[in-house]
Amino acid sequence: MILPTLQPGQRLELDITTVAFGGDGIGRFENFVVFVPFVIAGEHVEVEIVDVRKRFATANLVRVITPSPYRTEPRCKLYANCAGCQYQHVTYPQQLELKRAQIRDVFQRIGKLPEPPIAPVVGSPREYGYRNKLVVHGPGKPGFWTQRGRSIIPVDNCPIARDEVNAKLTGPLEVDKHLTIRCNSAGKVWTFTDSVPTEIIEEVILGKTLRAPVGSFFQINRDVIELALQHTRQAFAASGCRVLVDAYCGIGLFALMLGDIAEHVYGIEDDARAIQTANTNAASLGLSRYDFYPGKTERLLFYTLRQCKLEETCLILDPPRSGCAPVVLKTLREQKPRKLIYVSCAPPMLARDIKTLCKFGYRLERVTPFDMFPQTQHCEAIAELTHRGS
Repeated sequence: MILPTLQPGQRLELDITTVAFGGDGIGRFENFVVFVPFVIAGEHVEVEIVDVRKRFATANLVRVITPSPYRTEPRCKLYANCAGCQYQHVTYPQQLELKRAQIRDVFQRIGKLPEPPIAPVVGSPREYGYRNKLVVHGPGKPGFWTQRGRSIIPVDNCPIARDEVNAKLTGPLEVDKHLTIRCNSAGKVWTFTDSVPTEIIEEVILGKTLRAPVGSFFQINRDVIELALQHTRQAFAASGCRVLVDAYCGIGLFALMLGDIAEHVYGIEDDARAIQTANTNAASLGLSRYDFYPGKTERLLFYTLRQCKLEETCLILDPPRSGCAPVVLKTLREQKPRKLIYVSCAPPMLARDIKTLCKFGYRLERVTPFDMFPQTQHCEAIAELTHRGS
């Protein structure tokens, strides 16, 4: 393989052919791939080489010579310096098309599905001002990490954050190391450090009030999580299943929101405090047919499914970014619940696991992406699978 004569600091012009999963555009110099941030497919740009590796190079954008019709003005004065956003330069409808194409590509390359059933991306009702949680860094004035994570830049306003969160940033706020700012839909704001407090946050989801420890995981875009929950309710109702198992359930969000249309609900979660909260929420919502188990899904899923009529069981999987552990997939190969609803914040890991599940007799029916994080590279996806023996 003959490497091109590229050197750090060198400037050149490129045609951008596509934008890869993760947000960087792809251009080619002498058939050598060059990754460039903040560009759009179809643009002709000038770049400066930053790093040259064996199979690719990275570059910074110097100027856009021929802009895309989908290019727009970013709203944030820190854009391209702050590490938080990658797509503020792209019109929002085009962001949705871009993310759908990226997920389709991931399922083709990693999932080995020639024609994956990827539905249109469900957009966020708020393109900006949606984040109910920020983590800022110190010491001193609060700030965000730069794009390459080498320093912290002060911030007094984040356009993708809710107004209540930004109000904290404009106040006299000093940060030692890390500080989390979080608000609920009623506008109440909490700030806390790594030593998570025991204070409880209340949030209204689909008309139901849920309680959770303020430091526990909860989706940062309330509008989109409600859309995702409505979608999941419809999928469960249409499945004909009567039993719902919610693995990696956290405070039991999916189980609690679907519990009224299931004959029995099970939840599994490693965080004992979250399980305690799930039980409290289930009781306050008037659910009576539920069991929440504290422990790892990897250890408890097999025994939980053994209690169920598998032909009547729907399993919701909402694993961490790394996807399902091999032992979880092994359990599904052996137990075969009729319906799987797989919720993922990492489409490449989702595609990897679905490739395995299809070998175990599952049929992928639909993947619906949800834009939980407008202006950024991230996208949630919900996959629906049915076992062929059902």
